[in-house]
Amino acid sequence: MLQRRTLYALKALLTLAQARETLCSVSHIARRQQLPAPMLEQILLQLRRAGLVVAQRGRAGGYGLAQPAGSICLEQVADAVGERLQQATPSPGRDHNHEDTATDQVLAMLERRLHRSLAKALRETTLEELFLDLRSWQAILEDDNALML
Repeated sequence: MLQRRTLYALKALLTLAQARETLCSVSHIARRQQLPAPMLEQILLQLRRAGLVVAQRGRAGGYGLAQPAGSICLEQVADAVGERLQQATPSPGRDHNHEDTATDQVLAMLERRLHRSLAKALRETTLEELFLDLRSWQAILEDDNALML
């Protein structure tokens, strides 16, 4: 579904959302999310170019969100790191009989429908929604008496 660079970007952005107004260094984010620092640094630069994060140099520097989490949709994140959704192209049937062709068409329609659904979900889901889900899971996992649904 989501590719590795997009997942890493989302992990970094969630860390920044948790930090609120505090800037986070690449090494802090990498340690916290168990990500490779060199790749994370490239991703953060891409996110900065896309206007999703701000960067400050120096000893007290680091990265922070450039805009409220509620205004960042997941599609923007995927676009920023260069991972556009690829619509799968169905492989042609081996035989040229009507049953294989009809099956290929049905599966191609299914793939287009799934692609549209995922694209819509990425457009409509914000970083803030993921952050709220994260907070809920943290509360559940940190409370030994929590009821797991």
